[in-house]
Amino acid sequence: MPVSGDLATMNLSDLLQNIHANGKSGTMTLVSDEGTAKVFFREGNIAMLTTDCRPPLVEMLVSAGHITAKKLDAARKKQKGTRREVSEFLLSTKAITQQSLLEVAKDCLSEDVANLIASAHGEFEFVEGQVPAKGFDGDEASLRLSLPVPALIFEAAKRADHWTEIRKLLPTDALHFQVRDGARLKDDVEEPALAEQILKALDGSRSVKEVANLFPNRRFLTYKLIADFVGERIARPTGAGDLLEFARRIEAVDAERARKLVRRGLDSEPHNAELLAVESRLAEELQDAVGAAAAHKVLAHMHLEAGRTDAALVALNAAKKLTPTDPTLWERTLALALQQGRRQDALHEGMHLVKLYRAPGLHNKAQEVLGKLVQIEPDSHALHVEYARSMVDSGQSQEAVKHLGKRGKMLIAKEDYVTARSLYEEILHIEPGNEEATVSVEMIDKENFAKRRERKRRAIRMVLTIAGMLLLGTMIGIELIGRSAYNDTRSLISRERMIEQGLYHEAISLLNTVKLEHPFALTTLLDIPRMIADLEERAHEAGVKLPDQSDASPSGTGTTLRKHK
Repeated sequence: MPVSGDLATMNLSDLLQNIHANGKSGTMTLVSDEGTAKVFFREGNIAMLTTDCRPPLVEMLVSAGHITAKKLDAARKKQKGTRREVSEFLLSTKAITQQSLLEVAKDCLSEDVANLIASAHGEFEFVEGQVPAKGFDGDEASLRLSLPVPALIFEAAKRADHWTEIRKLLPTDALHFQVRDGARLKDDVEEPALAEQILKALDGSRSVKEVANLFPNRRFLTYKLIADFVGERIARPTGAGDLLEFARRIEAVDAERARKLVRRGLDSEPHNAELLAVESRLAEELQDAVGAAAAHKVLAHMHLEAGRTDAALVALNAAKKLTPTDPTLWERTLALALQQGRRQDALHEGMHLVKLYRAPGLHNKAQEVLGKLVQIEPDSHALHVEYARSMVDSGQSQEAVKHLGKRGKMLIAKEDYVTARSLYEEILHIEPGNEEATVSVEMIDKENFAKRRERKRRAIRMVLTIAGMLLLGTMIGIELIGRSAYNDTRSLISRERMIEQGLYHEAISLLNTVKLEHPFALTTLLDIPRMIADLEERAHEAGVKLPDQSDASPSGTGTTLRKHK
């Protein structure tokens, strides 16, 4: 049956001694705000440990300098596709001896368990069983270690007070320290050889945890020595500017490591513009679009607070390219567009934001945005329709009908019947039995029919008017030409004194020629016949016999006319 409780009310050392004394096997789980740790007991002794941040045994071998990273990579490649552990391949290639492997594994397990007991807090649960829970390191499990609990409890008790002092100077493992210029170790330093190695590792580019990981079997003493160096002012905290410089120095060869340094600098100075710029660049290079966009958002916020709206807009647009579905970015750019009076940009940003809101069903937010857009573009028919649809999606159908009805009346007052009709059709789509919309559509249709019929009548009248004007103009033109020819002929008859000379036949022939050439002129129909009749009467009175006019030919008349000319 599982045993569980809170370490605030139960002493962990007593619990461990009980497990040891009774020779129990099983897994103890410790949960705190720092993470989860699991300890496996085999017949009362500690065999394995795993925590959220404890590296695998083979990686600790590399940190301790027992094998190289290259040999570990080679062993891992051989291990792929097999059920064997990486340590077996390291032993088979003689990268490390069995004795060295056991010693390092025991030292590391003893070190980490003693530190765990010394700082343990939170809740615990112990479940008996011969089979360890999932998550333990296979390489450590294969060695079947067995560490007596009493010795570890004794060591943890000695360290407990030290840990309190260490945490005063090293409140978090994420801190970075570097050796001050000209600083030297004191003569009475504990374990000079280890202290020298730690000083070399404190170059500012490593966190406290990373330095401690370099010495996995001496982790506690490493923490203690670093705390002593800080207290004795041998080491100083690494500033954000130092971390930025380290990051720039290595980003070309190790972008991931450079980004870690930048992020640690941001932990202490979250609004450092230079760090944020490098963070966005490195995150994008490492294909972390969300991280890069987050850096751009912080930069945009800083620019806005400083009144640099143009720079803020550049940062926001860069973030939008990286995470185009993040509505918070479009909200900020919409707000900037409205603030700066960029109407078209505001419409573009707003409609895209509406689309983002509608996708997950955030219809109230979409309606809010559309309400703002309608205010800046009140004459947009499409916006009013979208606004009404967002009301319907938000469960406000009646409000949507009222909005469209009010807009429809305004359009009718402006005699924009086509747009008004489409709005009333939208109302009928929302509320099919709406009486006002039905009547309005019928009235608009009747009005449109009457207008189309009136337009047709006007077009017919216009065509007839134009045709009449063209006909009248043609007749006037014919009359003017005929009248001119008639006047010229009369002048010729008068000038040649044909009547006085009794040349009635020639005069009549000239007039007949005008009749033939201008048959449709009113002068031909009215004036010329009267003058011919008058000449014929004079010829009769003078006793001049005229030839039959039907025998007269135009050619003869033309000859006479040329002769007189």
